[in-house]
Amino acid sequence: MRYWFRSYFLPMTILCAWGFPTQARPQGTDDTGQTQNLPWLEWNNATGDWWRNRPLISDHGVDFTATYTAQVWGNVAGGLEQNAAYLGLLQLGLGIDLEQAIGWKGGSFNTTWTWLSGDQPTPLFVGSDFAISGNEAAAGFRCLDLWLQQKFFGEKLTLRAGMFNADRDFTISAYSSFFLNSAFGWPVLYDGRTAGPPAYPAAAPGLYAAWKPAEGWIVQSAVMQGIAYPGDANFYWHLDRVDGFIFLNEVIYSWPKARLPGTAKLGAIFQSGYQNVPDNSGRQTWGSGFYYGIVDQALYEEPGSTADSPQGLGWFTRNGFAAPSDSNPLGFLVQTGLVYSGLFPGRDSDSVGIAFGWNQESPYEASTAAGSNRGLEMVFEASYQWQISPWVAVQPDLQYIVQPGGSTAIPNALVLGLSVSVDF
Repeated sequence: MRYWFRSYFLPMTILCAWGFPTQARPQGTDDTGQTQNLPWLEWNNATGDWWRNRPLISDHGVDFTATYTAQVWGNVAGGLEQNAAYLGLLQLGLGIDLEQAIGWKGGSFNTTWTWLSGDQPTPLFVGSDFAISGNEAAAGFRCLDLWLQQKFFGEKLTLRAGMFNADRDFTISAYSSFFLNSAFGWPVLYDGRTAGPPAYPAAAPGLYAAWKPAEGWIVQSAVMQGIAYPGDANFYWHLDRVDGFIFLNEVIYSWPKARLPGTAKLGAIFQSGYQNVPDNSGRQTWGSGFYYGIVDQALYEEPGSTADSPQGLGWFTRNGFAAPSDSNPLGFLVQTGLVYSGLFPGRDSDSVGIAFGWNQESPYEASTAAGSNRGLEMVFEASYQWQISPWVAVQPDLQYIVQPGGSTAIPNALVLGLSVSVDF
C-alpha cells in the first residue's frame, strides 16, 4: 500500500496542489478582449487561466509548468519475460524572464524538477541496451534544471551557469525526439552503474555558452561535472580528477528560409576522469569521446504550413561513434526516420512516424554478452501522436527490438506502449 501511494496517488496530489485554482476561467478572448466560454478541451492547459491570473503572472515574466506523463508498456513476445509495467513522470517547472520581472535586461532563471514513479520495464522484461521509454529511470524526485542565464549583444551571446542536463541542448534531433525509445534521445550508452553522464534523469553543475556568429549559425559549448549521481543526492557536486569533467561542443547550421527548411549539426563530446573498462574486469581507463552528426530535413510541406504549425513530411539521420573503445560501452550508432505532421484531414496537430536504429556495442562491452552476434542491437519503432486538445496528447507506440542486449541469447522483443501527457 505504501508503494502504491508513493508511486501514483502522491504525484497526483502534488499536481492538484500545483494547479489549485482549477475552477479556472475558460481560455481564449474575443475581439473585445473578454473571456470566451470555450469548451474544456479547447483550453491551453487543463487547469485553465486561474481566474485570469495565469496570463497576468506571465505578463510579469513568470511561467509555471506542470506536466504528467503516464505510460503503460507491455512486452508481448520475446525479450526476458512477457509482462507489462506502468511508468509515470511528473515534471514541475518555473521560468522567470528577469527583464519582465525586475528589469534585468537579458537575464532569465529556470528550474525543473521531476518525480518518477512506477517500474522499469526494460531491465525487467526486455533486456535491451537502450530503454524502451525515454522517461524510464529509477523512481525518485530529482532536479533537472536550476540555472541563471544571461544574453548579450542583442542575444548573439548566451551564457548560463548552474545545474542542467547535457541532453537539454546537445545531441538532439528535432524529428527523432518524436519517438519514445531512449536510443532516439541521449545517444551515449550508459552502462547502468550507480553513476553516469549528466543526462536525463540526472543533472550536474556546469557552464554553457552559445554564440550566433551569422544568420543560421550557432556554436555552443558546455563544461560540466563529468559524473552525475541520479539517486536521491540531487546536489551531490563532486568536482575532482577522478570523476573528471565532460566537455560538449556542437556547431549548428539551419536553413529555415529555404523552400524546404532543415538543420545540420556536428558535435564532439570529451570526458576526462577515470572510468571502468566495460568488460567486468575491474580495470580502469582515462578519458573518452563521442562524435556525431545530425541532419533534420523537411522533405515536403503542405500549403499553409508555418514554423509554428508545420505540416508535411520530415526526415532525420543521426550517426555517431565513440572512441577509445576501452572506455565506452557504445561503439557506434546509425539512426534514421520519417515524421509526418498533419497527415490526415482535420488532424493538423497529429504526427505519425517510423524510425530505425542500429546500435553496436564496443568490443569490451560486447565481450560480456552471451550468444552470437554479440554487441549488435537494432530497434524499429512506429508511433502516432494524437493531439486530443492543446493540453492532452495520446501516443500509441510499437517497437521491435532485434537482439536485445546485443546478443542472440535474448529473443527478439515486440513491445507495445501507450503514452498520455497532460499539461496542467
